[in-house]
Amino acid sequence: MSFITRKLEEKLGVDLNGDGRIGGPGLAAKIEAATHVDLNRDGIIGGYRPPADGGLVGKLEKATHIDFNKDGRIGGRPGVYPPQPHHK
Repeated sequence: MSFITRKLEEKLGVDLNGDGRIGGPGLAAKIEAATHVDLNRDGIIGGYRPPADGGLVGKLEKATHIDFNKDGRIGGRPGVYPPQPHHK
């Protein structure tokens, strides 16, 4: 996302580019993306949902039939899915 679009979204409070977020990912999302750990337990690592095919890891898993990221799936999960429930 461009800096200008992100800043406009934050000021207006409107999702201008249709990505489902107002503004850009915060510090927690950046740390999650760097560490590949879901710190805030929202079911999303890095602030954005993974692509429907699982991205590069999903394609490699489908080609080799090996679960590299240990998520229990070969390839990606569906692109649109509800966040996992929080257990307190």
